[in-house]
Amino acid sequence: MMKFTIQKRFKIFLIILILFSYQRVLAFNQGQLDKYKLSRKCEYCDLSDSKLENLNLQGSNLQNAKLENASLAGSDLSPKKMEKTTLYTNLENSNFRNANLSGADLTLSKLNNSYFKGAKLKNVILYGSDLSLGNFSGVDFTGADLSEATIDDAKLDGAIFCRTIMPSGEKNNSGCD
Repeated sequence: MMKFTIQKRFKIFLIILILFSYQRVLAFNQGQLDKYKLSRKCEYCDLSDSKLENLNLQGSNLQNAKLENASLAGSDLSPKKMEKTTLYTNLENSNFRNANLSGADLTLSKLNNSYFKGAKLKNVILYGSDLSLGNFSGVDFTGADLSEATIDDAKLDGAIFCRTIMPSGEKNNSGCD
């Protein structure tokens, strides 16, 4: 049987403490979430595991943000029309792995080169959005509207299309049970 001296126990304790501290630094940050809710800008921030459900997030800038396992279900991320300009939601290069955006309005959003592997995009509106070069492997697009969206070179392997309106306007039911 292995005998642990006090020094060995202390070293193990320090290693565990450092590992947990390091994980906390890389995880969701409440301050960044609060700042985002006020400014609609959160470039390069980490909002993983956050709940942003049923919010008006029009014209948001989440470029290069990390939103793994986040829920934006029912939120409005459509463009925000201003007096002389329109702010389009910018989600370029963002990480939405396993995120839930079901029912969100992402009309005319910039999603190019974003990572959505395993995300839920049920009943999401992606009208005219740019999904080019994005990874949408295993994404559930059931009931989604992709009318006039750009999907050039997007990875769609394993994606579920059921009652999905494709960019051409045709309905795709290939993934219905």
